[in-house]
Amino acid sequence: MGNKKYDKMAKRISKANDFVADKQTGKELERAEKPILSDNKINVLVMGISGAGKSTLINAVLGEEKAKVGDGAAVTRKMKVYEKDDVMFRMVDTVGLEYNFLRQQKILRELSTWSEDGLNRKNMNKLVHCIWFCIDAQSKRVSEESLNYLYHISKLWKGIPIVVVFTKSYSSVAIPENEEMFKKVMNRYQKKRKLNVYGIVSLLARELVIDETNIIKAYGVDNLIKTTSELIPKAKEINEEVMINWSYKMRKNAAKKYVKAARRSAFAVTIMPTKEDDEIFVEPLWETMINKIAKAYLLSAEDEALMREKAEKVKDRYNLLIKFAKLFKGTNAIAVYTATSAIGKVAINISAKLHKAADKK
Repeated sequence: MGNKKYDKMAKRISKANDFVADKQTGKELERAEKPILSDNKINVLVMGISGAGKSTLINAVLGEEKAKVGDGAAVTRKMKVYEKDDVMFRMVDTVGLEYNFLRQQKILRELSTWSEDGLNRKNMNKLVHCIWFCIDAQSKRVSEESLNYLYHISKLWKGIPIVVVFTKSYSSVAIPENEEMFKKVMNRYQKKRKLNVYGIVSLLARELVIDETNIIKAYGVDNLIKTTSELIPKAKEINEEVMINWSYKMRKNAAKKYVKAARRSAFAVTIMPTKEDDEIFVEPLWETMINKIAKAYLLSAEDEALMREKAEKVKDRYNLLIKFAKLFKGTNAIAVYTATSAIGKVAINISAKLHKAADKK
């Protein structure tokens, strides 16, 4: 026999579910609904092994010594952003790539956190639009480890354009050899993993003084600036798509949390020995869940009606299962839990499709 006090508890759980769901999803929806900021400049992630000349290259583009430079040693300890008024892109200096696996994973996590912060806040200084992959031309090799590292970083910004930069290109004779070597390596690597390499630039960022009469002058930086500037429209287009997809992800995260909260509450009220039928408490939970999913995806009245129609069909199927489960002790709560998950999943999938379709109109 049911007890009235459990009816009150069940109602409180339903209200608590509503409150918890809103608290849990607030940040995701705030991130999703922030406008995409416009900015004339793009951000270039400058990466490569320690000593590849990244900081020297940045200083050459800036025309002044701002980034610390070492003699083959790792100098950059954290990511720093550099820019100049007359250069149409910012440069993000990164910690040098090492071949130690744990070190690579640490840097990847830092980059991922840094990138997500930029996406969440729509902070243009923390978005990445392009990568300069710096290779020391004197090394005469490109390791698969470094390409794997580049691949994992580029995955953070799907489709991001990459410019390969051969630094310290002292010998003009070696330039075509290095570029041909890289193309061969890439032809083999691209069979396994795709990298969007848009160009190869060889350069010498700082003149090399051999003796009083022999000086190899710096060259190629202007060509790199030109190549990167030409990529700006494409880089912005790709990055905007990344940001839009991130907003979709935030909306989905919010919707999933609504389902999780509803599922938890539905299970709790069903196992209680309430006097009223379970449907009195479960139906409002489902209704609230569907309402909030529609709200998370900013559905129009027409699209919400379509989503509800699909969700109702799932609900009808599971109502039969729930009635059947009541015949067996202890199975009703499991059936309600499963039904809530199924209804929520369908509501999210349909809502996501409708939201994306509305965005494209």
